[in-house]
Amino acid sequence: MNIYSPSNLISVAEKYLHDEIELAQPLTQGDITETFSVTTKNKKNFVIKNGFSPKKEGRMLKILKEKGINVPKVYVANPQILILELIQETNSFSLEIWDNLGHMLTKLHRVQNDLYGWSYNYAFGKVKVYNTPSSNWVEFWKEHRLAYYLSQLPVDTTKRIENLINKLDQFLPSHPTACLLHGDLWTGNILAHYNKPYLIDPACYFGHNEVDIAMLNLFGNPYEIFYKSYNLLEKDWQNRLPIYQIFPLIIHYILFGNYYLRMINQVLNKLKF
Repeated sequence: MNIYSPSNLISVAEKYLHDEIELAQPLTQGDITETFSVTTKNKKNFVIKNGFSPKKEGRMLKILKEKGINVPKVYVANPQILILELIQETNSFSLEIWDNLGHMLTKLHRVQNDLYGWSYNYAFGKVKVYNTPSSNWVEFWKEHRLAYYLSQLPVDTTKRIENLINKLDQFLPSHPTACLLHGDLWTGNILAHYNKPYLIDPACYFGHNEVDIAMLNLFGNPYEIFYKSYNLLEKDWQNRLPIYQIFPLIIHYILFGNYYLRMINQVLNKLKF
Protein backbone atom coordinates (compact mmCIF):
# COMPACT_ATOMS: atom_id res chain seq x y z
CA MET A 1 0.00 0.00 0.00
CA ASN A 2 1.31 3.44 -0.97
CA ILE A 3 -0.75 6.51 -0.16
CA TYR A 4 1.21 9.40 -1.66
CA SER A 5 0.74 13.09 -1.12
CA PRO A 6 -0.65 14.84 -4.23
CA SER A 7 2.75 16.24 -5.21
CA ASN A 8 4.45 12.86 -4.81
CA LEU A 9 1.68 11.13 -6.76
CA ILE A 10 2.16 13.52 -9.65
CA SER A 11 5.92 12.89 -9.59
CA VAL A 12 5.32 9.14 -9.68
CA ALA A 13 2.89 9.56 -12.59
CA GLU A 14 5.44 11.62 -14.58
CA LYS A 15 7.95 8.81 -14.16
CA TYR A 16 5.61 6.26 -15.74
CA LEU A 17 4.18 8.58 -18.39
CA HIS A 18 7.62 9.85 -19.43
CA ASP A 19 6.00 13.26 -19.72
CA GLU A 20 5.68 16.36 -17.57
CA ILE A 21 2.29 17.03 -15.99
CA GLU A 22 1.25 20.64 -16.57
CA LEU A 23 -2.25 20.56 -15.06
CA ALA A 24 -3.71 18.40 -12.29
CA GLN A 25 -7.29 18.71 -11.08
CA PRO A 26 -8.55 16.71 -8.08
CA LEU A 27 -11.44 14.35 -8.80
CA THR A 28 -11.77 13.02 -5.27
CA GLN A 29 -10.68 14.13 -1.85
CA GLY A 30 -10.73 12.18 1.36
CA ASP A 31 -9.22 9.40 3.38
CA ILE A 32 -9.46 6.61 0.83
CA THR A 33 -7.58 7.74 -2.28
CA GLU A 34 -6.21 10.72 -4.13
CA THR A 35 -7.46 10.90 -7.73
CA PHE A 36 -6.58 13.54 -10.33
CA SER A 37 -7.30 14.24 -13.94
CA VAL A 38 -4.04 15.41 -15.47
CA THR A 39 -2.88 16.99 -18.71
CA THR A 40 0.70 16.47 -19.79
CA LYS A 41 3.09 18.74 -21.64
CA ASN A 42 2.27 16.74 -24.79
CA LYS A 43 -1.45 17.54 -24.23
CA LYS A 44 -2.44 14.01 -23.31
CA ASN A 45 -5.11 13.45 -20.65
CA PHE A 46 -5.15 10.75 -17.98
CA VAL A 47 -6.57 9.91 -14.59
CA ILE A 48 -4.01 9.09 -11.92
CA LYS A 49 -4.88 7.40 -8.67
CA ASN A 50 -3.21 5.97 -5.61
CA GLY A 51 -4.89 3.98 -2.88
CA PHE A 52 -4.73 0.71 -1.04
CA SER A 53 -4.78 -1.64 -4.05
CA PRO A 54 -4.06 0.15 -7.36
CA LYS A 55 -2.67 -3.04 -8.91
CA LYS A 56 -5.73 -5.06 -7.89
CA GLU A 57 -8.11 -2.38 -9.11
CA GLY A 58 -6.33 -2.25 -12.44
CA ARG A 59 -6.60 -6.01 -12.76
CA MET A 60 -10.35 -5.86 -12.13
CA LEU A 61 -10.81 -3.13 -14.72
CA LYS A 62 -8.99 -5.26 -17.27
CA ILE A 63 -11.24 -8.22 -16.49
CA LEU A 64 -14.34 -6.08 -16.96
CA LYS A 65 -12.94 -4.78 -20.25
CA GLU A 66 -12.33 -8.34 -21.46
CA LYS A 67 -15.98 -9.15 -20.73
CA GLY A 68 -17.20 -6.30 -22.92
CA ILE A 69 -17.99 -3.82 -20.15
CA ASN A 70 -17.31 -0.12 -20.73
CA VAL A 71 -14.44 0.90 -18.44
CA PRO A 72 -11.47 3.27 -18.80
CA LYS A 73 -8.39 1.80 -20.46
CA VAL A 74 -5.66 0.87 -17.97
CA TYR A 75 -2.21 2.24 -18.87
CA VAL A 76 -0.34 1.52 -15.63
CA ALA A 77 -1.41 -0.60 -12.65
CA ASN A 78 1.18 -1.48 -10.06
CA PRO A 79 1.53 -1.24 -6.26
CA GLN A 80 2.46 2.44 -6.61
CA ILE A 81 -0.10 3.95 -8.95
CA LEU A 82 -3.04 3.46 -11.29
CA ILE A 83 -3.04 5.46 -14.55
CA LEU A 84 -6.22 5.36 -16.60
CA GLU A 85 -7.83 6.76 -19.70
CA LEU A 86 -9.77 9.95 -18.92
CA ILE A 87 -13.48 9.47 -19.67
CA GLN A 88 -15.14 12.86 -19.95
CA GLU A 89 -18.61 13.08 -18.44
CA THR A 90 -20.72 14.75 -21.10
CA ASN A 91 -24.24 14.62 -19.69
CA SER A 92 -26.32 13.68 -16.68
CA PHE A 93 -28.20 10.42 -16.29
CA SER A 94 -30.66 10.37 -19.16
CA LEU A 95 -33.26 7.73 -20.01
CA GLU A 96 -30.81 6.43 -22.61
CA ILE A 97 -28.06 6.08 -20.01
CA TRP A 98 -30.32 4.02 -17.74
CA ASP A 99 -31.42 1.90 -20.70
CA ASN A 100 -27.83 1.25 -21.78
CA LEU A 101 -26.77 0.57 -18.18
CA GLY A 102 -29.47 -2.10 -17.90
CA HIS A 103 -28.20 -3.86 -21.01
CA MET A 104 -24.56 -3.59 -19.90
CA LEU A 105 -25.27 -4.89 -16.40
CA THR A 106 -27.13 -7.84 -17.92
CA LYS A 107 -23.97 -8.64 -19.89
CA LEU A 108 -21.83 -8.32 -16.75
CA HIS A 109 -24.04 -10.57 -14.64
CA ARG A 110 -24.14 -13.26 -17.31
CA VAL A 111 -20.46 -13.86 -16.60
CA GLN A 112 -20.71 -16.67 -14.06
CA ASN A 113 -18.61 -18.84 -11.78
CA ASP A 114 -18.90 -22.04 -9.73
CA LEU A 115 -18.05 -20.38 -6.40
CA TYR A 116 -18.91 -17.13 -4.63
CA GLY A 117 -16.10 -14.73 -3.76
CA TRP A 118 -12.90 -13.68 -5.51
CA SER A 119 -9.34 -14.86 -5.90
CA TYR A 120 -7.94 -12.13 -3.65
CA ASN A 121 -8.97 -9.75 -0.87
CA TYR A 122 -8.91 -5.95 -1.03
CA ALA A 123 -10.01 -2.94 0.99
CA PHE A 124 -12.23 0.11 0.98
CA GLY A 125 -9.78 2.57 2.47
CA LYS A 126 -8.75 1.20 5.85
CA VAL A 127 -11.56 -1.36 5.87
CA LYS A 128 -10.51 -4.84 4.80
CA VAL A 129 -12.81 -6.92 2.62
CA TYR A 130 -12.42 -10.70 2.57
CA ASN A 131 -13.50 -12.71 -0.46
CA THR A 132 -12.56 -16.29 0.45
CA PRO A 133 -14.41 -18.46 -2.10
CA SER A 134 -17.44 -20.38 -0.84
CA SER A 135 -19.99 -22.78 -2.31
CA ASN A 136 -22.77 -21.42 -0.07
CA TRP A 137 -23.96 -17.86 -0.62
CA VAL A 138 -25.70 -17.47 2.75
CA GLU A 139 -22.50 -18.49 4.53
CA PHE A 140 -20.41 -16.16 2.38
CA TRP A 141 -22.68 -13.18 3.10
CA LYS A 142 -22.95 -14.05 6.76
CA GLU A 143 -19.21 -14.42 7.37
CA HIS A 144 -17.57 -11.97 4.96
CA ARG A 145 -20.16 -9.21 4.61
CA LEU A 146 -21.81 -9.04 8.05
CA ALA A 147 -20.27 -10.98 10.95
CA TYR A 148 -16.68 -9.89 10.32
CA TYR A 149 -17.56 -6.23 11.05
CA LEU A 150 -19.72 -6.67 14.15
CA SER A 151 -16.91 -5.77 16.55
CA GLN A 152 -16.69 -2.34 14.92
CA LEU A 153 -20.36 -1.49 15.48
CA PRO A 154 -22.20 -0.25 18.60
CA VAL A 155 -23.55 -3.02 20.83
CA ASP A 156 -27.24 -2.37 20.13
CA THR A 157 -26.72 -2.46 16.36
CA THR A 158 -24.51 -5.53 16.66
CA LYS A 159 -27.29 -7.41 18.46
CA ARG A 160 -29.80 -6.48 15.78
CA ILE A 161 -27.51 -7.69 12.99
CA GLU A 162 -26.75 -10.88 14.93
CA ASN A 163 -30.49 -11.57 15.03
CA LEU A 164 -30.61 -11.10 11.27
CA ILE A 165 -27.59 -13.37 10.76
CA ASN A 166 -29.29 -16.14 12.75
CA LYS A 167 -32.23 -16.06 10.32
CA LEU A 168 -30.36 -15.16 7.16
CA ASP A 169 -31.17 -18.43 5.42
CA GLN A 170 -34.85 -17.49 5.63
CA PHE A 171 -34.23 -14.41 3.48
CA LEU A 172 -31.41 -15.24 1.07
CA PRO A 173 -31.02 -18.17 -1.34
CA SER A 174 -28.18 -20.55 -0.56
CA HIS A 175 -27.21 -21.14 -4.17
CA PRO A 176 -28.14 -18.26 -6.48
CA THR A 177 -26.20 -17.99 -9.73
CA ALA A 178 -22.69 -16.72 -8.96
CA CYS A 179 -22.57 -13.64 -11.20
CA LEU A 180 -19.64 -11.30 -11.80
CA LEU A 181 -20.39 -8.20 -9.73
CA HIS A 182 -19.03 -4.68 -9.98
CA GLY A 183 -19.22 -4.68 -6.19
CA ASP A 184 -19.58 -0.94 -5.55
CA LEU A 185 -22.19 0.09 -8.10
CA TRP A 186 -23.52 3.43 -6.97
CA THR A 187 -24.12 6.25 -9.44
CA GLY A 188 -20.87 7.99 -8.46
CA ASN A 189 -19.03 5.05 -10.01
CA ILE A 190 -20.88 5.37 -13.32
CA LEU A 191 -19.73 7.96 -15.86
CA ALA A 192 -22.10 9.21 -18.57
CA HIS A 193 -20.18 9.73 -21.81
CA TYR A 194 -22.49 10.66 -24.71
CA ASN A 195 -25.25 8.48 -23.22
CA LYS A 196 -22.81 5.59 -22.89
CA PRO A 197 -22.21 4.41 -19.28
CA TYR A 198 -18.67 3.65 -18.12
CA LEU A 199 -17.98 1.87 -14.83
CA ILE A 200 -15.13 2.91 -12.53
CA ASP A 201 -13.82 1.93 -9.07
CA PRO A 202 -14.78 -1.78 -9.17
CA ALA A 203 -14.67 -4.08 -6.17
CA CYS A 204 -15.37 -7.26 -8.08
CA TYR A 205 -16.38 -10.67 -6.84
CA PHE A 206 -18.84 -13.40 -7.80
CA GLY A 207 -22.17 -13.32 -6.01
CA HIS A 208 -25.91 -12.81 -6.21
CA ASN A 209 -26.70 -10.28 -8.96
CA GLU A 210 -29.06 -8.44 -6.60
CA VAL A 211 -26.04 -7.10 -4.68
CA ASP A 212 -25.29 -4.64 -7.50
CA ILE A 213 -28.96 -3.71 -7.82
CA ALA A 214 -29.14 -3.05 -4.07
CA MET A 215 -26.16 -0.71 -4.22
CA LEU A 216 -27.61 1.08 -7.23
CA ASN A 217 -30.74 1.77 -5.20
CA LEU A 218 -28.96 2.74 -1.98
CA PHE A 219 -27.77 6.17 -3.12
CA GLY A 220 -29.91 6.55 -6.23
CA ASN A 221 -33.18 5.67 -7.91
CA PRO A 222 -32.92 3.89 -11.25
CA TYR A 223 -35.49 4.88 -13.85
CA GLU A 224 -38.13 2.33 -14.85
CA ILE A 225 -36.46 1.88 -18.23
CA PHE A 226 -33.46 0.34 -16.43
CA TYR A 227 -35.60 -2.53 -15.17
CA LYS A 228 -36.97 -3.12 -18.66
CA SER A 229 -33.41 -3.45 -19.99
CA TYR A 230 -32.09 -5.48 -17.08
CA ASN A 231 -33.95 -8.78 -17.24
CA LEU A 232 -32.26 -11.00 -14.65
CA LEU A 233 -34.32 -10.13 -11.57
CA GLU A 234 -36.20 -12.88 -9.77
CA LYS A 235 -39.36 -12.98 -7.68
CA ASP A 236 -39.29 -10.96 -4.44
CA TRP A 237 -35.99 -9.27 -5.34
CA GLN A 238 -37.12 -6.01 -3.71
CA ASN A 239 -37.45 -7.76 -0.34
CA ARG A 240 -33.79 -8.83 -0.37
CA LEU A 241 -32.29 -5.45 -1.28
CA PRO A 242 -32.23 -4.09 2.31
CA ILE A 243 -30.16 -7.08 3.46
CA TYR A 244 -27.61 -6.41 0.73
CA GLN A 245 -27.55 -2.69 1.58
CA ILE A 246 -26.38 -3.27 5.15
CA PHE A 247 -22.86 -4.22 4.06
CA PRO A 248 -22.00 -0.98 2.18
CA LEU A 249 -23.61 1.03 4.98
CA ILE A 250 -21.35 -0.71 7.51
CA ILE A 251 -18.32 0.20 5.40
CA HIS A 252 -19.49 3.81 5.18
CA TYR A 253 -20.10 3.92 8.94
CA ILE A 254 -16.59 2.69 9.73
CA LEU A 255 -15.06 5.18 7.29
CA PHE A 256 -17.30 8.22 7.73
CA GLY A 257 -19.26 8.02 10.95
CA ASN A 258 -22.68 8.14 12.58
CA TYR A 259 -24.81 9.37 9.68
CA TYR A 260 -24.50 5.89 8.19
CA LEU A 261 -25.22 4.20 11.51
CA ARG A 262 -28.65 5.85 11.40
CA MET A 263 -29.11 4.46 7.89
CA ILE A 264 -28.13 0.96 9.07
CA ASN A 265 -30.75 1.09 11.79
CA GLN A 266 -33.37 2.41 9.38
CA VAL A 267 -32.72 -0.60 7.14
CA LEU A 268 -32.95 -2.95 10.13
CA ASN A 269 -36.25 -1.29 11.07
CA LYS A 270 -37.52 -1.99 7.56
CA LEU A 271 -36.52 -5.63 7.97
CA LYS A 272 -38.15 -5.70 11.43
CA PHE A 273 -34.97 -6.65 13.30
